Amino acid sequence: MRSARKLLVTAAAATAALVALPGCSGGAPAKDEPAARSSPSELARYTAAPGTADATQSPAANASTQCVKTAGMNAERLTAYLKELRGTSGAYQSQGLTLNSEGLNFAPDATQRPCTAIEVKLTRYWVDLKQIREETPVSAARFEYTYTLIDVTSHKVGPRNGSVPDSAPPAGSDCQGSLSVVHVGDDITLRSLPSDLELSDTTTPVPVEVGAEGVLSAVYVSPSGVVSC
Repeated sequence: MRSARKLLVTAAAATAALVALPGCSGGAPAKDEPAARSSPSELARYTAAPGTADATQSPAANASTQCVKTAGMNAERLTAYLKELRGTSGAYQSQGLTLNSEGLNFAPDATQRPCTAIEVKLTRYWVDLKQIREETPVSAARFEYTYTLIDVTSHKVGPRNGSVPDSAPPAGSDCQGSLSVVHVGDDITLRSLPSDLELSDTTTPVPVEVGAEGVLSAVYVSPSGVVSC
């Protein structure tokens, strides 16, 4: 199933905030319509990250290593646990579960990692831009952008350190960026997607807020160019 959400936006010469404007064409999607159904991926696809001390041994197999029992946690408790799970880097507010340019990565502190693998969802969208008014000396260019679902997949992470194959945010192109969201629980609905994305000179994924329950992390890849949109 493919769904799209259209909004009108304005942009300055180099960067500008994308904001929702009234009067957009295409209409609003059904409020409670899920993005898509999840398709499971096997634990075998979860590979140990190179160079990590815990890459080959589950903490559950080591009596001297503590772990957190996540079996039976509802979506709310699991979300809180994963958000508070600290990473091994030691940096302030480092996260054990991250989504970056390489994809979904799991490297938590050894004393707080789960005893068993945890299933999370990864939902990805194309963000297409179309210029509907050119820039003038007194006004910024005006764009319409549309969310289009790419896929929704389920992945198991942990208890070992590792990265999920084929989970990297899709690369942007002229007039097209992407949005990737990792979450637990219900599917993401289009109404919860951000309306304040920004055009950028870089296509490096940047963190954004997605206002839906169960969201753990979300990143946006800006289009590589919008001049010809």
